[in-house]
Amino acid sequence: MLLLGNMRAEQRFAVFLVNLAARYAARGYSSTQFQLRMSREDIGNYLGLTIESISRLLARFKKLGLLQVEKRGITLLDPARLKAMAAGTTACSP
Repeated sequence: MLLLGNMRAEQRFAVFLVNLAARYAARGYSSTQFQLRMSREDIGNYLGLTIESISRLLARFKKLGLLQVEKRGITLLDPARLKAMAAGTTACSP
């Protein structure tokens, strides 16, 4: 959690999604399709971001083709690029 303070919002959110996908995979579920059990407000509190920031990030990631959102369902469309963003090797393009 201390490392999150040094990351940009896009990177924090990418790390969150990559870690969530890894946890689902470790339990035998799909790592690219899962349900978000947390609300946008809870995710924002967890990452130190506002609910508006989370909504903007979801919209931006969707526009970039990184993920698809259907209510609480998330589908990671480009996990490799998401992992690169989480690692800080790829920037989130506007």
